[in-house]
Amino acid sequence: MKKLIFVSMITFVAFSCNQKSEKAEDTKTVSTAPMALSMTPTYSSSFQMGNPDYAAMIVKGSWKDWQDNTMDNMQKWAADSIVALHSNATITRGVDSLMASWKKSRAEYSAVTDSIDAVIPVYSTDKKENWVLVWATEYNTKKDGTKDTTAVMETWRINKDGKADLLMQFDRHSRKN
Repeated sequence: MKKLIFVSMITFVAFSCNQKSEKAEDTKTVSTAPMALSMTPTYSSSFQMGNPDYAAMIVKGSWKDWQDNTMDNMQKWAADSIVALHSNATITRGVDSLMASWKKSRAEYSAVTDSIDAVIPVYSTDKKENWVLVWATEYNTKKDGTKDTTAVMETWRINKDGKADLLMQFDRHSRKN
């Protein structure tokens, strides 16, 4: 699990630090110089902006379907062989198992409202893999009226068929109302 967290963090850091030099709206530039890191990333440090359609797919699929309680749509965007590493340290394999797990979890809530804080599609140029990074906040109401707020970070890998085949999820319960 530590390696998965490390890969997610490196994905973000590498993406942030390895962009082509462009003039930004705030007049700052992003360097194209190689990153000087004190440690060598085990996955990659070579990223560029990815396909925005993949970001839209994850938000519309995972996030909107969870909020609207329409997990049956999952088979449209998730690979049959998807592996989900959930924030509660469980692992789910296969789209049917993931869909059943999410339906069971979602049934605990009478209402869910999601707020997407950021979604970033990235492409690993040396590994030739597409990823989507999502930062979000989830506002849940359980059937007994209890409310909670959870900050969520997800890292999704998109396979060559354009479907999500890996999810690494991390969260932090922010507060209970």
